[in-house]
Amino acid sequence: MQHKHIWDLFSGSRLFRANNFIILVIGCMILVAQLYWFWSPAKMTEEANYEDTDWELIKGLEIKEECLNLLPGQKLEYSFKSSAEVSFNIHYHEQGGRPIYLKDEKGMLFNKGVLDPPKKNLFCLMWVNPGMKDIRLSYNTLLLPELEDKEKDRIPVHFRVSADKQAIRIVADSGKELSRLEIGSNILNFELNNNGTMLAVSVADLRGTLLIYDVKTLQIISKVAIKRFPRFLAFSADNRFLIVGDEHTADIIRIDLKNRRQHSLILPLLPLAIMTGEEPGELFVRAEREVMKIQLEPLKLIERNARIEFTFGEETILADPNEFCTAHGVPHPLFTPSEEAMSTEGLQGFYFLSK
Repeated sequence: MQHKHIWDLFSGSRLFRANNFIILVIGCMILVAQLYWFWSPAKMTEEANYEDTDWELIKGLEIKEECLNLLPGQKLEYSFKSSAEVSFNIHYHEQGGRPIYLKDEKGMLFNKGVLDPPKKNLFCLMWVNPGMKDIRLSYNTLLLPELEDKEKDRIPVHFRVSADKQAIRIVADSGKELSRLEIGSNILNFELNNNGTMLAVSVADLRGTLLIYDVKTLQIISKVAIKRFPRFLAFSADNRFLIVGDEHTADIIRIDLKNRRQHSLILPLLPLAIMTGEEPGELFVRAEREVMKIQLEPLKLIERNARIEFTFGEETILADPNEFCTAHGVPHPLFTPSEEAMSTEGLQGFYFLSK
């Protein structure tokens, strides 16, 4: 009996050791996998064949940039590896040239991720060589299908003014015209709201200076008579209001899109451009030598000589409108007057297919 008891203890001890050995082996495998995950990017760059055509050269203190037009619901998968550390950022420009940085990291050898755009815009991936020595870069981008998008019946398009400025053409990426809005008067400007479901058109016709369209049906929701011809159009960030103005009068008008009520605000200076702020109740008005900050509800001027925010990753910088920024190496003044809609490119949006 004593011998059997000792054997049982010995057998249990061997089983315990075997279990420990299995746990140790699994732990080593996990550790090796982690080391490979963290260090393999650097190893890949060291062993890479830089004569491969997939590798691009970034000279010292220069940049490489890839920009793509994305619409809400379109996601972009990206990955890259480099032969030495680079600075990497993803950004887009607000109306007037203000860059907004969604990602800004330094000392990167390898990265991958998915960009989910907060709004329709031109989004840019930028790599910066911070040193004097040349760096090799290899990257890939892929537009992901909109599997989670409930609106399966929409097509990315451009809204463009016709040559005679009497109609708005709805054009697919292929260049094919899918539909058009016959306005019947000279178009001064037009603007889409944030989700691309509403279109405001300013026309040279006092009987209906502003035309508001439902983009899904391409039907007029309402005509708004204003005793002027506004060239500045901006939807509020929450799509509750449409703000209009022009360079010849010192007041701007806020239109409530639910009840069409109008409220005006007389400014101390003539406006040159208007820009919706990041916050729902915020608007910036550019004059010749300063920017004014407007509160939309109630409608009032809350700041003169307002500064425009620049966001770099987690850091925010305030800049005067007369200062210059050098994004992409090209100096340009902040918050400049622009009429994107009337350009040959037009505005990005959606064409909704009838069910």
